[in-house]
Amino acid sequence: MASDHKIQKTNVTQQVAEYIRDNIESNRWPEGSRIESETQMAEKLGVSRASIRVAIRQFIAYGRLESIQGKGTFVRPGASMESHSLFSSADSADIEKVMQFRTTIERDAAFYAAQHATPEDIAFLEENIKNMTAADQAKDLKLSWKYDMEFHMKIAEMSQNKFYQDSLDMVFRSTYDLHFKIIEQLGVRFANYFHPAILDAVAKHHSEKARTCMTRHLEDFIEMIRVNQ
Repeated sequence: MASDHKIQKTNVTQQVAEYIRDNIESNRWPEGSRIESETQMAEKLGVSRASIRVAIRQFIAYGRLESIQGKGTFVRPGASMESHSLFSSADSADIEKVMQFRTTIERDAAFYAAQHATPEDIAFLEENIKNMTAADQAKDLKLSWKYDMEFHMKIAEMSQNKFYQDSLDMVFRSTYDLHFKIIEQLGVRFANYFHPAILDAVAKHHSEKARTCMTRHLEDFIEMIRVNQ
């Protein structure tokens, strides 16, 4: 995509992501450099800042960009992007369907979890995030996935609605292999980025924020799958 062309296509987030990817791959944004601000990109591409923000979050969660409070967003070292798809077309379609279903369950589970959260629940989630981060750093894929899944199951349990819990358990059991393909390709980058924000909202009993954070977690993942097809 030429850097001076405004976006015309329907999937705005995907087009913004392609613009970001092109700038990284062409080395117009070298490793360690600060990228354009949301305002600059919005004006250049003719899209809303909200669309820019969603695309940037995907690259942060995927480990290609890093946001530093008060300084901006920077290209992380080793941020080169592969030219081929991360998943097959069939797997991408299945992943999108699973994540859509999970979103319908988990966004409201997070809403109610924030209402019912106890100090013991918060301590469990804090320990879970520490353990998942350690497993990720050790490149233990199976253990990383175990803690990722455990976090989401705990949120469902905290909702005090057995149907959320049973539904999510069913999803994880019936799609284990598919989810593990995700972990093999992406690790737990999205979880590392979003789980602390979900925990913060739940710990503060901010139900709407918890629902929003969970929704962004899963919907941003869907957008990332579409971008990388």
